[in-house]
Amino acid sequence: MTDSAPLTFTDNPTNPLEELLYAGLADAGQMGNFERAMLEADLYAVPEPGSPGGTPGDDGARVLRPGEQLILRGVVLNDGRNTVTLFTDPRRATKMFGDDARILAMQGRKLLDMLKDVVILLNPEGGRGLKMEPDQIRQVLEHAPVGISTRRPSGPVELVEPPEAYHPLSLMGRLDVVFREMKVDEAWLARARWSEARMMGWFLDIRTDAPADEVVALCERAVRGLPFGGEVFDVAVSKPGGEKGVGVKLA
Repeated sequence: MTDSAPLTFTDNPTNPLEELLYAGLADAGQMGNFERAMLEADLYAVPEPGSPGGTPGDDGARVLRPGEQLILRGVVLNDGRNTVTLFTDPRRATKMFGDDARILAMQGRKLLDMLKDVVILLNPEGGRGLKMEPDQIRQVLEHAPVGISTRRPSGPVELVEPPEAYHPLSLMGRLDVVFREMKVDEAWLARARWSEARMMGWFLDIRTDAPADEVVALCERAVRGLPFGGEVFDVAVSKPGGEKGVGVKLA
C-alpha cells in the first residue's frame, strides 16, 4: 500500500513516467517509449473490498495464493462494458476513489498480463487518460523486458565473491533497504556465471523463515531500474542455517 502527499492536478505530468505518457499522447511515434517504461514501472489500482489488498491488514508486499482472485475497481463505459482503472500516480487513485481507498502497487508488466482480457482506463480523472483495449494490451506486452533478467538460466552456477573495488554499491544499497523491511537471518551476494547458458550476473542467497515467493518479489522489485546490462539477478531463499553462503555478507 502507498501513502502519498496531497497533489494539485494540472495538465502537467507529475512524474517521469507521466512525462513519457504525455509525450506519447502528443506524438504517437513516442508512445513506445512510454509503453516500455510502463511495463517496468509500478502502476496503481484500487482493489474491491474483500479482494486481496482491499481490506485492513493487507498492507505490505505479498503474492496471490492459490484460489485468491484479485478484483480491481473500475467504471462502466457508455456501451455497457466494464473496465479496470489504473493510475500512474497513487494520488490519482485517491482523487478518484476517495482518501480512504486502499491502493495496490504492482509492476506494470505483471498487472497488464493479469488484465489482458479486459478494457483498461489509465488516469481517467485528473490527468490525461488512455483507454487500452485487450488487443492493444497484448501488443504492449510484446515489448521485450529491459535491463535485467530474473529468469534463472539452466545448468550449474559458479559463485565467487567480487573484490571490494567491484562491489555493486547501488545494488547493495537497494537490498539493504529491503532487508530493513523484512526479517532476514543472513544474506550473501555473489558474482555468478552460468557457463552452459553463457550468462553472467548476481546471485543473492537469503536465509529466512519468511515466504520465499514474497521475499523474491520484494528483492526483484527493489532492483528494478538498475542498469544490469542484460545480466541475470537470481535470488535463492532457504531456511536459516546450513553451510555459509558465498559472496559479500549483506545481513
